[in-house]
Amino acid sequence: MKWSLKREILPLCIIVVFAAIAAYSYSSLPDLVPSHFGFSGQPDSFSPKGTFVPLMAASIIGLYLLLTFVPLIDPFWKRIQPRYGVLLILRDFVLVLLLFLFVLTIIAGRTGHLPTSALAVGFGFFFIFLGNYLPKLPRNFFFGIRVPWTLASETVWRKTHIVSGPLTVIAGILEIVLSLTGLNSGIVLAVTLVPLFGYTALIYPFHLYRKMQKEGEGDSGV
Repeated sequence: MKWSLKREILPLCIIVVFAAIAAYSYSSLPDLVPSHFGFSGQPDSFSPKGTFVPLMAASIIGLYLLLTFVPLIDPFWKRIQPRYGVLLILRDFVLVLLLFLFVLTIIAGRTGHLPTSALAVGFGFFFIFLGNYLPKLPRNFFFGIRVPWTLASETVWRKTHIVSGPLTVIAGILEIVLSLTGLNSGIVLAVTLVPLFGYTALIYPFHLYRKMQKEGEGDSGV
């Protein structure tokens, strides 16, 4: 699959929207804007807006370039190429999430408090979308559950992502529901994401890889 300008319209529009929001809101922001928040949503670190806003703009552009072109030099490119479009869809999800986080930061800069419920809901939707595409993700070094056991085996990679897909969707739904009850966003993230990543990124792929080794079914084809 070759690079196509038509396929890049969405991410480029996201970048344009990001720039428009930054330009529109810049003058109304305080000289110091929140750059980090505690679990309660209270800012605990600040940056000059003249540094923070351009840095965020550079981050979304850099992330776009990285996630678009780095797969082209991935050692697994031959396997990736037929499903390169899946990686680009995930890239677009990440860019939308970054735009969403930037908007929440702008709101926090004006109000002095991060809307944590909105943050948790946003992450919930992100994980729902992510979970739908994880089973389709080709083995690569930049996207997905990249742990030693999945990178070492095509079978472990495939089965791990098939299992993690629906679990990630369930975690996203649970995150939205719990956040709407008014629970602290830190508690919501801990309850949903820690068990998810612990199982899908550590327990399941390690167990599967060891089982395949014992049964003599290991594979590592590039």
